[in-house]
Amino acid sequence: MIFKVKLKNADKFALLSADVHEFIMNNTYLNAIGFLDNLRLHSNGYVFFQKNHPLNNGGYKNETIYLHKYIAERFVSRPESEQKLYVSIVNGNKLDCRTDNLRWVPRSIAVRNTKKTINKTGYRGVSPERDKYRAVLYKGRVKYDLGFFETAEEAAEAYNKKSEELFGKTRNLNIIGKPRNPKTG
Repeated sequence: MIFKVKLKNADKFALLSADVHEFIMNNTYLNAIGFLDNLRLHSNGYVFFQKNHPLNNGGYKNETIYLHKYIAERFVSRPESEQKLYVSIVNGNKLDCRTDNLRWVPRSIAVRNTKKTINKTGYRGVSPERDKYRAVLYKGRVKYDLGFFETAEEAAEAYNKKSEELFGKTRNLNIIGKPRNPKTG
């Protein structure tokens, strides 16, 4: 069963697995702080809870809990790894926090599945150089220099082709003809 939880600051819903929903409903602390009633949509698209707790000295202690991370830490088995692991959302929908949609991955995989591109061309792996456009891709510590192209679109196509060859279909492939906004991704 999937539970939909209405977000406090948006007309959207977070999705939870039944076991997670039951855990939260039976957790004394989470109920005391009104966890489910105060989930919000962050500007980065993730679901989070935030509360300021007053301190004796007149200040405040801020508590921030990202829902996907909280769930993964308690319900998703973390593989042994020498690398630092991050929570990845399998289907790319940051509101879908069901346990079967969360996994632990190294940074290289987490980054490969992001959409944000910050460069002058708006295409991932493409940069202007000497009146042309260069396409470059990395796997591990190996650099794949795909060459120079007349247009940013041609370079982006070369990047996409090599990326699919090396990694399969990921969410970070360029959409040709529609470069991403370098500021928002």
